[in-house]
Amino acid sequence: MAQCFLVAVIIQNYWLASVYGRSWRFLWTSAHAPAWQILLLVIFFFGFVWIGLFAQLAHLSREHSWIFPVLAIGLGAPRWAQTFWGISGVGTTLPWVAGTSPAGGALASRALWLWLGVLDALQGTGFGMMLLQTTTRFHNNFALIAGQVLGSIATIVGRASAPNAVGPGPVFPNLALSLDGLNNGWFWVCLLMQLGICVAFGTFFRKEQLSKP
Repeated sequence: MAQCFLVAVIIQNYWLASVYGRSWRFLWTSAHAPAWQILLLVIFFFGFVWIGLFAQLAHLSREHSWIFPVLAIGLGAPRWAQTFWGISGVGTTLPWVAGTSPAGGALASRALWLWLGVLDALQGTGFGMMLLQTTTRFHNNFALIAGQVLGSIATIVGRASAPNAVGPGPVFPNLALSLDGLNNGWFWVCLLMQLGICVAFGTFFRKEQLSKP
C-alpha cells in the first residue's frame, strides 16, 4: 500500500502541481463576482460543508472503518477535475446557469470548483486511512516522508518537462470552445493515470482486507 501511495504522489505532482497556482487564481480572479462573495463561498464549502461531511463520515467510521477508503476510491479523480475546471477555460463563463446574470454564473462556477476541492480533501483522507489500516507506524511515517521528497522531485520534473508545465496545454483543453481536444493523447494519458490511482488503491486495499485473519 505504501508503494501505491508513493506512485500516486508522483503522478499527481507531475501532472497537477505545476498548474496549482493557476487553478487557485481562477477562484479569486473574476470580472463579475466581487472578492467578498467568493470569500463567503470559501467559508461555506471549506467551513460548513467540509465540517459537516467529515463529522458524518467520522461518525459512520466508528462502526464501518472501510467507509472512508471505499469513498475515496469511488470519487475517481476530483483533483484532476478541479484543475481541469479551473485552468482549461471551461468554467470561465456559465451563462446558462444564472440566466443573464454574469455574477451568478461566475459564482456557480467557483462553487463547483470549491465542491471538487472538498471531494479532493475527502479522497486524501480516505487514502490516508488506507495507509493507517494496512501499514505499521514505521512504514506509514516512511511513506509520508518519502512522499514529500518524491513529490517535490516530481513537481520539479513536471515543471521542466510536462506538456502543461506553463499552462493548460494539450492536457487541459477548453472543451467549451471545441471538442477537438479530446483527440489529443496527452488529455487521456493524464486522465487515465489519475483514475488508475483509484484502481490501484482499490486493488491493494481489497487484497489487504482479504488477507486479514
